[in-house]
Amino acid sequence: MLQNVRHRYAGTCTLRCLAIALVSLAPTAASAKSIAWRLENPFRFFLDAEVLAPHQAAYEAVKGRKSKASPVLASERWLSRLMPNGWAEPTFKRTCLHLIRQTHSECGGLQRYIFPKSHAVLAQVSDVEARLSCAWELRSNARTGSRSQRKVQPCSEQVRFDVPYPLGGRLVVTIDNRKVAETIVRPTDVMIVGLGDSYGSGEGNPDRPVIWDDNRTMSFGELPGPRRQRLDGYPARTSTPMRYKGRAIRGPSAFWLSQPCHRSLYSHQLRVALQLSLEDPHRAITFLGLACSGATIAQGLIGGYRGVEPFPFSSSRSQIGSVAVAQCGGGDVEKRSYASSYNPGGQVPALDGLVLERCSPRRARKIDMIMMSVGGNDIGFAKLVAYAILKDRTPLRGLSKVAEAVYTPEESRARFSELRTRLKLLKRAIHTHLHIPWKEADRVILTAYPMVAVRSNGRSVCRSTEAGLDAFPGYRLDQDRTREAEDVSRSLTRLLGDASKKLGWQFVSSHRQKFAGRGVCAGETNGGVDPDNELLLPRYRRGAWVPYVPSRFRGYATRQRWIRTANDAFMLAHVKAKTDLKRIVFRRRGFGPTDLLEASTFGGPFHPTAEGQAAIADSVLPAARRLLRKYRER
Repeated sequence: MLQNVRHRYAGTCTLRCLAIALVSLAPTAASAKSIAWRLENPFRFFLDAEVLAPHQAAYEAVKGRKSKASPVLASERWLSRLMPNGWAEPTFKRTCLHLIRQTHSECGGLQRYIFPKSHAVLAQVSDVEARLSCAWELRSNARTGSRSQRKVQPCSEQVRFDVPYPLGGRLVVTIDNRKVAETIVRPTDVMIVGLGDSYGSGEGNPDRPVIWDDNRTMSFGELPGPRRQRLDGYPARTSTPMRYKGRAIRGPSAFWLSQPCHRSLYSHQLRVALQLSLEDPHRAITFLGLACSGATIAQGLIGGYRGVEPFPFSSSRSQIGSVAVAQCGGGDVEKRSYASSYNPGGQVPALDGLVLERCSPRRARKIDMIMMSVGGNDIGFAKLVAYAILKDRTPLRGLSKVAEAVYTPEESRARFSELRTRLKLLKRAIHTHLHIPWKEADRVILTAYPMVAVRSNGRSVCRSTEAGLDAFPGYRLDQDRTREAEDVSRSLTRLLGDASKKLGWQFVSSHRQKFAGRGVCAGETNGGVDPDNELLLPRYRRGAWVPYVPSRFRGYATRQRWIRTANDAFMLAHVKAKTDLKRIVFRRRGFGPTDLLEASTFGGPFHPTAEGQAAIADSVLPAARRLLRKYRER
């Protein structure tokens, strides 16, 4: 080889050129060995790396130009092809949150979760022969009281160390007593909090959906009224209970990560935190999700609230109070009482007599980011939706308070003024009780609500239809009332945007346009060839299921539609909590129209699907990345 090089450069190059050529051609492995390291489980809410593995595989599979603008949605679709019944079902039992007690006991308790002492790290040295043996040593950066960790193993294998946090350590590898590489290992740990209502909790997407029995049907009796309509031939749930911690949990209904709050792993807040953990191998994410269906600012975020579904272990503590307790690692917190001082001028009566937890700033863990979805319930948006779909409410009035809970657009708009006041009080609570400095208010990211019933042109609404609403007779999407409701939604978006600007928060609304043509209008254009987008509900008629057998329903399959319907609520969640409890206590047999109404109402109609939540997450991600760069990398 040397002769060839000399011949090539003879007569055309000086000795210096020859030396340069020889250096460029010589092997560099001996001087270029390096150590690559990554966190074993960067998303700490998952119990271990095995739970995270499908998401890491999805991240690697979709990484590239095509998914650059929508990595979470691309990952969701990749996962749904592998697990059409949803990726959360085999996962949600393996998080830090105990499903029954609703505490972080599964990862060593709240103190250990919020204040980690170490992070598990995997490391490997490059450009070393696989047959050689490597001696590894992790030397702590602590000045005193810490011993080094040593391991010897084949150089071809990854080595695992528990690296002290936050100081980290120096990792050194030797071969035959000769140091070949070293590096500083110092993970970062980012605390992200999710607050808000059902659009933040992931409502409509239970982690464990209902399981259907194709050999049984249900009857909900007879609908009162002039027509005396029979409610027969509906799908029936199996009686299979869910098993958790070695025992069966009563009930065949759907199950959520947080049953009282209908909070699921599909929440866009969790998906943002999860994506951030995948994007940086040296960054751990400590995620605290507290968004709860039905929550308002006064009853849920600042004031106490038990959730949307009765549950034995539900807490009445507010979300702000729960974060404050977490900041202290579950330890002692002070409780501040506000007779009326928190509610100046009596503008928000629900906050009179407020008692709110607070962790001392000397002990409190610093919050890096807060994501929020809030405001809709404060103006009664769910009641406004009821206004749009319950044009003829007469046969429903005697069945359920839910059917009577209707707001006109004028009634919703009348609450705008108080909402502005509530948002100001919320900023005050975040500053005073969670220690977010006034000048760092942009650590809060407020998310707009998506468009629900707007066509692909982004302006006109769906035509009047019963598509997706035939789970219960009497539902009908009225075009004129829907237009009024969407007008209120646009006004609410402007209000939230203006308020965020004044309060110093970041406001994300780019996903709204993504939902054009992907709401309930998606069922208008499929010509009956796609039951999932046509919003159809299976019924047993004349000896057969029409248009498909219940077990065929795939709530998490990829589809054009990103908004849940009443039919989806029935097929995915099928919440009949009150009736189920009555059946246990009173051994009642049979179901009535009220149960059918609740089964198609309490499971999240007019909320984003898992894909819709992923699309929202993709819109939030740029703001979240900028925020971490601003405060974490300066």
